[in-house]
Amino acid sequence: MKHVNHAIPPRHPASAKPPGTRLHRLLLGVLLATGMHGALAAAWQPGAVYLQGDVVTHQGQEWQARWWTRGDTPAAGVAPWLAAPAEDTAGDWQVARAYAAGELAALGGELYQARWWTRGDAPGAGSPVWRALGTGVNGRQFVRVPGGSFVMGATIAGPVNYPNEYPVHTVTLSPYWLGATEVTYRQFDRYTRATGQAPLSSADMGGVDMGRGENPAVNVTWWAAIRYVNWLNQRKGWPRAYDETTGDLLDAAGQPTTDVARVIGYRLPTEAEWEYAARDRGQDIVNAWGNGAPLVNGKPAANIADNSFKQYFEDLFGEPLPAWLVPWPVTDGYARQAPVGSFVANSLGLFDMSGSAWEWTGDRERTYTTQAQTNPVGTGDAPGRVMRGASWDNGQDMHITDRYAGDPAESTSATGLRLARSVVAGQAHDRED
Repeated sequence: MKHVNHAIPPRHPASAKPPGTRLHRLLLGVLLATGMHGALAAAWQPGAVYLQGDVVTHQGQEWQARWWTRGDTPAAGVAPWLAAPAEDTAGDWQVARAYAAGELAALGGELYQARWWTRGDAPGAGSPVWRALGTGVNGRQFVRVPGGSFVMGATIAGPVNYPNEYPVHTVTLSPYWLGATEVTYRQFDRYTRATGQAPLSSADMGGVDMGRGENPAVNVTWWAAIRYVNWLNQRKGWPRAYDETTGDLLDAAGQPTTDVARVIGYRLPTEAEWEYAARDRGQDIVNAWGNGAPLVNGKPAANIADNSFKQYFEDLFGEPLPAWLVPWPVTDGYARQAPVGSFVANSLGLFDMSGSAWEWTGDRERTYTTQAQTNPVGTGDAPGRVMRGASWDNGQDMHITDRYAGDPAESTSATGLRLARSVVAGQAHDRED
């Protein structure tokens, strides 16, 4: 049966039941220039350019850039970097408190960081003492995916394939922007703080915390994902991308549309856009790293169910993993989640397109036919929304063309999102927060 993630309910008889349902029971519950490959990612990249305030992970520690830097390895005592403060524990600004450079405070739902020692200076727009941290999302974090045609669906046999991956058919896509990584907790937490919501859970199905910061934000429902997208657009002064009642995609005038070129600002990728990018412009590959085991140049290539996962859960439960769950014979070093961008990117500069977290797309599930499609958007009456990509708890049956229409009101500790944006003539791509 189809492998989705460990908390997806059983599928209808026409598709197999995801082995992940059984795992649910087991768990108890770079400054991007046009034409360049690569982009700013949360795991430190030696050749990337970082600006003041950028946060990265390196050797298990989160670091924040003090100023522009490239090639300076984050470590204690390295001048361009300081240990990143924990944003999720930042308290409200207190007028009588003294703040040291680098400390955080919240005021009116916004998060600010002190540039130098201060007491009594209120955070706010234009303050020379405080730097507004904003949304944490900007154009430098996106990769421009060139348009093109490819054959969508299971063009190459994976370890297992399912009926909804057929028939294969030609799809033509316009160019678009896609987030180099999945949305992180740091980014999503800025949204929930600013809107007065409870923080997104970072617990696995057993209730054990997996960490926040630069880890991919999971436990995100589809409805929460589109509300987050709309908030980002509102912060930029752009129109909403989604009707939060119907889920319809909206054009610049706020009218329902199925033409992504009419959507201004951020949105979720379409299912076709997701697959084209994950297959590195439509190549015949089973997973984002290629075919076979998740290794590139002898190093682990993805955050998946592997030897680290196996040891953690067998130690936890005191018994072997069930026979249906076949972990990968590699060691990625993470029993569960890894910070985004921890493994090799594809040639487009996209990280974690296989493993890490299942990613919501904007589409309802469409039934494949042999008819050629141009910029297709899945529509229909079925309420489910398609997710793609597998996750940290998926073993050797995972494959790129796997597609599952999940309940948009539900999510799991393996379900997150990645942002997209259309390339529209005459519309500048914003590079700053």
